[in-house]
Amino acid sequence: MNYEYIFSHLTVVTITTALFGVLLGRLKQPVMIGYILAGILTGPGGLGVISSQEQIHFYSELGILLLLFVIGLELNIKSFLKMWKIPTFFTVIQVVASSLIAIAFSKIIGTSLYVSLLTAFFTCLSSTAAIVKVLDHMGETRTDIGHISIGILVAQDIAVVPMMLIIKQCGKPLGSSIYASLAFAVIAVVLLIKYLGRKEKIIIPTNRLIPNPDLVPVVTLALCFAVASIVSLFGLSEAYGAFLVGLFIGNTQERQNVLNNIKPIQNVLLMVFFISVGLMFDLKFLWQHWFVVIVSLVLITTWKIFFNTIILRMFSIELAKATTIGTILSQLGEFSLVLASIATQSEIIGAYGQKLIICVTALSLSLGPLFIALASKTRRLSVLGDNSVSSIVKVIFSGKFSSVVRTLIEKSKTYKQPEISEKQEQ
Repeated sequence: MNYEYIFSHLTVVTITTALFGVLLGRLKQPVMIGYILAGILTGPGGLGVISSQEQIHFYSELGILLLLFVIGLELNIKSFLKMWKIPTFFTVIQVVASSLIAIAFSKIIGTSLYVSLLTAFFTCLSSTAAIVKVLDHMGETRTDIGHISIGILVAQDIAVVPMMLIIKQCGKPLGSSIYASLAFAVIAVVLLIKYLGRKEKIIIPTNRLIPNPDLVPVVTLALCFAVASIVSLFGLSEAYGAFLVGLFIGNTQERQNVLNNIKPIQNVLLMVFFISVGLMFDLKFLWQHWFVVIVSLVLITTWKIFFNTIILRMFSIELAKATTIGTILSQLGEFSLVLASIATQSEIIGAYGQKLIICVTALSLSLGPLFIALASKTRRLSVLGDNSVSSIVKVIFSGKFSSVVRTLIEKSKTYKQPEISEKQEQ
């Protein structure tokens, strides 16, 4: 093995990532876009610094695993259980309705049932990492919009378990093993959530087990990889195992201690994921099939905003607020890449289908500023209490109307964000 060769590649990738991150930061854009661009530039579609498919697969698997571990670590189950009904029923309606529509389309246009089902699943999922950043940028993490959005993200992450099992078994005889695995996965997740949602916090004797605080990140990551490997033995994704162990640690009394200790490497973990997205992004494929990619992205995004808003309106959420949440949730998620990988292994889709999903997902993840702008416009109407369809259409497509609404809000001191009270949070 040529270690000099590997080290030079790592050096180029790291320097390129740092430069793009700094550039995007100075332009006041999300640095994750810089990481994706760095991955594209150094990948096989760019300079070809990393061109081996084995290397790209390794980085992508590692990136997804680490990202989902961090996501699980930061999710608060107790907050989710306080308002579990809307997120849970929203996700159930979204997945079931999308699946039925996909099945109907597969009958009408003659496409494979399994491909249609995969399309329904990956369009339902949203990006936890990207959306949390969007909510933070908008200052909505502690409001109704933030709580509902994050609750739905948690419910979607849980729903990925049966999705992965179903996709893995597509095309194979439906024996008792798939039902047993599905039942085991769902019951295990429900029991874990119920256990973590208890009033008493789980106590881990970290001080006795880990004498040196500097070892906390090392032990935490070791536990992450160990549980991920064990979960894979049950036919589930290693990435989901990492998510579960992150969820467990993140809901113990050691949560803040672990977060404080792992914070220095958290940005590095996120960087690895977004670089891996860029590495998987095939510029040649995008150039050759740009029309299909762009149309797919526009149709999926428009459908998600429209469909999410309709479902949220079923729970008596104001139209402007529902449109805001629907827009925030319209970004495709990290688990879409996991489903694409599983579908390729199960021979549901080929190289074309996998590259299409990767391109559409990567572009969706890169368009964070666009989703922030759209959601911010409809949020202003929510603040004003204007829920008419005509106003929502105008505020999205008319820059002039948007500036008028902004002026009204700045002048009025009576309009405030509907924050959750401290008593409710506790």
